[in-house]
Amino acid sequence: MNGATTDPDELLEVFDAKGRPTGRAKRRDAIHREGLWHLAFFCWIVTSGGDVVLQRRAANKDVWPDRFDASAAGHVRFGETIAQAAREIEEELGLVVDFAALVPVMRHRQEHRHESGLVDRELHDVFLLRCDRPLEDYRPGPEVSGLVAVPLRALVALAQRTILEIPTTLVTFDAEGHAIRSAIVLHREDLVPYDVGYLGAIALGAAALG
Repeated sequence: MNGATTDPDELLEVFDAKGRPTGRAKRRDAIHREGLWHLAFFCWIVTSGGDVVLQRRAANKDVWPDRFDASAAGHVRFGETIAQAAREIEEELGLVVDFAALVPVMRHRQEHRHESGLVDRELHDVFLLRCDRPLEDYRPGPEVSGLVAVPLRALVALAQRTILEIPTTLVTFDAEGHAIRSAIVLHREDLVPYDVGYLGAIALGAAALG
């Protein structure tokens, strides 16, 4: 999450190694410092044409700055339901979405160890959202510096290293909210690294949407 907007005192629920809630609350910074499991909401937006929307994380993020990530994601606060945590879609992308429109996919375990010493052990409650709005209609918040839409199959292939790059168009917004389009090429190193099986499950879920 954004180092400039995230409250280190934010309370998260501690989960055990088997993914069960403990009922104990801890500050976000302590959870990351101690490498405790906690819950996060993840939404991957897919289009009817088979593309997936990726956000580019802001340059001042405390982890994975400038990398491309899920469409919208964030921690589930202590005492918050997963439906309430879906606020991340509006906060990060400026889209107001009915929670009933989200399609649950799975709960995924993901662990990242960072050079800073931070250990991020997250349980991702993963959802899909079908949305064909052009990226120019999005209104990203300060945690998001740009958006791309790439073929989901190509994203999986890039993660698997069966292709080396994906040419695409980055959409950013100026201070007045006007969209700016620029050509870029995505490489594997530009992505937040997730398990290949994770992305494959998302692709299967998207295919099931029809």
